[in-house]
Amino acid sequence: MADIRKIFYPESIAVVGVSENLYKWGSFIFINILGGGFRGRVFPVAKNKETVYGHRAYNTVAEIAESVDLVFITTPASSVMGVLADCVKKGVKNVVMITSGFSETGEEGKRLEEQVIAYSRENGINIVGPNTMGIVNTAVSLYATGSQVRAPRGGISIIAQSGNVGNQIMEWAEQQNIGLGKFVGSGNEGVLDCEDYIEYFGADPDTSVILMYIEGVDDGRRFMDTARRTSMKKPVIALKAGRTETGSRAAASHTGAMAGSFKTYESALRQSGVMLVKAPTELLTISAAFDSMPLPKGNRVGVVTLGGGWGVITADECEERGLTLPPLPGDVYEKLDRMLPPFWSKGNPVDLVGQPSIELFKESMNSMVASDAYDAVILLGMVGAGKYALRIHASAASMGYYPHDKLEGLTKLIAERQANFLDNIVELMEKYDKPIYPVALVSAPEDEMIHYKDGSRFKAIIYKTPEEAVFCLEKQFEYYRYRSRRATGQP
Repeated sequence: MADIRKIFYPESIAVVGVSENLYKWGSFIFINILGGGFRGRVFPVAKNKETVYGHRAYNTVAEIAESVDLVFITTPASSVMGVLADCVKKGVKNVVMITSGFSETGEEGKRLEEQVIAYSRENGINIVGPNTMGIVNTAVSLYATGSQVRAPRGGISIIAQSGNVGNQIMEWAEQQNIGLGKFVGSGNEGVLDCEDYIEYFGADPDTSVILMYIEGVDDGRRFMDTARRTSMKKPVIALKAGRTETGSRAAASHTGAMAGSFKTYESALRQSGVMLVKAPTELLTISAAFDSMPLPKGNRVGVVTLGGGWGVITADECEERGLTLPPLPGDVYEKLDRMLPPFWSKGNPVDLVGQPSIELFKESMNSMVASDAYDAVILLGMVGAGKYALRIHASAASMGYYPHDKLEGLTKLIAERQANFLDNIVELMEKYDKPIYPVALVSAPEDEMIHYKDGSRFKAIIYKTPEEAVFCLEKQFEYYRYRSRRATGQP
């Protein structure tokens, strides 16, 4: 395995090509690193400049008196061989080559890229890229991409052959407060390729889930072997672009990747334990589930719902995705029958028929999670239900029939109750090692989508729809089943 730790954990960084033009890549990277809170040393390298943004500038990397762990190159393709020669003089072993204009542009670019690769290998230099968006490591506040996205720290690490796609996924993660570990835009993969990153993230203790956007790989056998080893340790989720002939041509002109037959890729990835999705949003949704909840140990699902229709929809989704809704076992039935109104559903899904009592809902949830009859539980409707009460009181307040100070107090009280309810979900997942998927009845853009409880290894994800919750449950069970079969030697 290539030793690339210093790429993600450098103590000192040089950025080549920095100017005080805010719309140049050198500035994007330099400002993002400083603005993101990186605590190591950062040196701007700019020809004929004494300072850049108030920092002493250097003509070349070789002029920097202190040691340099990582160099970002943002200068034109025609200049990179000279910069690499400076890196060799300085003893630099790790480079992130933002520069584009290589194999993705045609024969001349391909020739230059081959020259870069040969020189780097001859001198033992690891290169991310060329034609890359950059890297991120939230563990050390290293945000070194062309964008200013700052997702919180977490366990999801991303490998993207398209920097724009990877950046968009990070943007969504930031919006939804989903924690990320590391990001690498692998670009043209001249020296380091996605297999190197899979291998590294597979051994990285800060990474719990590996998310990939791939357009093509050069060494299929090595990719499969690496993915197969890694998927036994942690989930690997991929979006393979270029499913169509048109998409394949677009991939070739984008990163120079040979996309190949999608069916061949699909088969190889599945054999390697990689879970495939079709949309970038699915990548993040599933990754968040793996990063937040325990795996289901079977396909038996218990459902608790405030409304019968939602229960029916969820039952259909479960059956179509290979999940089952076993009937209530005797002890659970008797307990719920003593507790719930006489018109409850008396089956699974447990339909509370619109009874908005948080205590009834919690007791029903607790009974289902505790039962050996179920491997996972889906909750439909309790989260967000308090907004209905708030809307009634807000309307009354707007007409002068309800005091505004009481409305503020009620808003705070409902928020606290919902937070306690979500804490209870996290505690149950800890206690029973089963996943719980709450689906919100009502949500607003400002609502939290992931609930964190201090000191817990798990988090509660608030899903917007039943189908989204069932989809994540299906994928988590698929992974559990794959790993169990491999561990026991089954095909």
